[in-house]
Amino acid sequence: MAMAKKYDVPVPMLCQRELDELDNLTARYEKMIKPGLISRTGQAIGEKIPQGLKKFTKELSSDLAEQKLYTQMMEFIGSGFKTLEEQAAKLSVSEKRVIEKVNSLSARKVETLNELCLFRSYDLQKLVSAYKTQDIFASALEGAATGAMGFVGLAPNLVAVTFLYFRAVQSIAMFYGYDVKNDGGELIIASEVFSSALSPERGGSSAVGKIMLVSKAAVVQQLSKKTWTDMAARGGIPLLIAQMRALAHKSAKTALEKAGKKGLENAVFRDTFEQIGRRLALKSITKAVPVVSALIGALIDTAQMHRVLDFADVFYQKRFLLEKERRIRALTGEIPADYEVEILDDGKCKEQ
Repeated sequence: MAMAKKYDVPVPMLCQRELDELDNLTARYEKMIKPGLISRTGQAIGEKIPQGLKKFTKELSSDLAEQKLYTQMMEFIGSGFKTLEEQAAKLSVSEKRVIEKVNSLSARKVETLNELCLFRSYDLQKLVSAYKTQDIFASALEGAATGAMGFVGLAPNLVAVTFLYFRAVQSIAMFYGYDVKNDGGELIIASEVFSSALSPERGGSSAVGKIMLVSKAAVVQQLSKKTWTDMAARGGIPLLIAQMRALAHKSAKTALEKAGKKGLENAVFRDTFEQIGRRLALKSITKAVPVVSALIGALIDTAQMHRVLDFADVFYQKRFLLEKERRIRALTGEIPADYEVEILDDGKCKEQ
């Protein structure tokens, strides 16, 4: 009989620095919903555009964005998804690459993403920071290149850059040990994080938004509970996370039945883009204005990427801290690794 693998469990599971980081993450979230320097710069440039061009842009947006542009974007997703995957692959990270990076942090070595819960969140965040730099640079180049093409390049630009953001969120999730490549539920959660990142001020009532607002005080109170099952039954943070996980897995199961594993990401991205595509088209229509379109395109894409990456980093680092104890206990066999909950009609959890 094979012996169970021994793990070097951190003591304490959550150190004081990690607990303090929860308040810092909440402050980062509250700050990021305010317009940043890059976003304000893009807005200022937009204000300098002559009134005639503004009028033309407004007429163009009402005439084309809602009809032709949105249709073009959805068609591009349908016909060019393989191309999108190839473009984004250059910046997406693999499980192997993540594990190599994590193993370079210390003497502790891991073999799977599940084992990343054994590390300190601030160490993993250093790897995320290094990864974020290359994505911001890439989005600026993509925005400038297709922005210079004016309206002709707008549809593929919006779709390509949006998919770049989508993959960036997935990559950050993997650095915190969440397997978006093989777990359909995690892919669904990543898509929700991505959607919320584009309009974080509108995500406050969702599970994602609520998790963003969790403070150290709330976590310390929850840590006084006995077990994950007991914590979920009592409500609060564990119930919120359990609900999010259960609903995501339910959505993934439905999507898998329709699209199959191979087409799951395509289906999820298409569904997500259907929700945000019209709004992105209207916000980005200024890229069609000649001369300044390349500069505005780069600014908009870079500002958006900043927001998406920061939002994903805050969410997954905070989720990492909130789930750390449960994940370690599942890893060591103290609780079933496949522990799940069922969401009842009254919103409460039923243990599976």
